[in-house]
Amino acid sequence: MRGAAAAVALAAVLWAAGLAAASFVVTGARLDLDADQGILRAWQVRITDGRRVVTAPELVLNRAAGVGVLSGGVRATGPEGELRSATARIRFTQTLELVAVEAEGQAQLSSRDGRLSARRVSVDTRRGVAVAVGSPAVLATGEVTATGSRMVYRTRQQEAEVGAPARFETRHGAVQGRDAAFDLKTHTARLAGPVVFRFSAGRGEARQAVADFAAGRLELEGPVRMRWRGSTVEGRRAVVWYREGRVVVEGPSRMRVEEEDLPRIP
Repeated sequence: MRGAAAAVALAAVLWAAGLAAASFVVTGARLDLDADQGILRAWQVRITDGRRVVTAPELVLNRAAGVGVLSGGVRATGPEGELRSATARIRFTQTLELVAVEAEGQAQLSSRDGRLSARRVSVDTRRGVAVAVGSPAVLATGEVTATGSRMVYRTRQQEAEVGAPARFETRHGAVQGRDAAFDLKTHTARLAGPVVFRFSAGRGEARQAVADFAAGRLELEGPVRMRWRGSTVEGRRAVVWYREGRVVVEGPSRMRVEEEDLPRIP
C-alpha cells in the first residue's frame, strides 16, 4: 500500500478497535500490518497528529503498548521546534494522543530560542518540556553556550535548568556553578555555588552569581576572591563588566599585591 492508502488502512484497523483515529495518521511507501497483534511495520513513514510531523525511513508501531520505534534518521517538527536524531521512540495514549518523542543518537532540538543537543533528548509534547542528557547536554543561544550533565528546557516559558556542573561560555570567558537557572528571554543565568569564573578582567571564585549576558555583566556574591593583574582581590560582592574589562568591588574589601608584581630594585 502507498501514500493515502496506507493511512486509510491504519485508520480502519484503529477504528475497528473502537478508537478515534482522525488526528493520528501514518502514511508510508510500504506497510506490513499484523492485525491480530496490533503491530505495524512501515517504511518511508510520515506520522502526524495535526500539530506535529514525524518522518523516518522505518517504523515499528505497537498499538497495544502505545509505542512506536523509528530508525534510520528521524526528523520531528512541531511547536517545540525541529528535533533530529538517529533513532526515536514515540509514545501515545489509547485515544491516540501523541505524548512524547524520545530521540537518541546525536539528538538535536532547534527552536527560535536556540539549539539543544545531547546523546538523548526527550520531549513531553503535552507540557512542552525537553529533557537532555549525555555527552554532555549543550544549549547554544545567541553568544552564550550552556553545558551541563542534564538539562531541562521549558520551551513555552523559554527557561532551562542546567544540571551540575553548569557552565556558561561566551567569547569573553566562562563562568561555572553547581547548577543554574537560565532565562532565555532575558539571557540571564542564576548560578548556585561554589562558582568559578574566568574573564579577561579577572578570574576567581564566589559563593553564587548572576550572569546578565545581554549586558555583559557578572554579579558575584561573597565571599569573592579573584586574581586581577597579578594581585588578589577579596570582598563581599563584586561586579565584573567582562566586555569592558572592568571590575567593581563593593563593601569591605582588600587587595594584596604579590611580590612578583612589585618593581625590581636595580
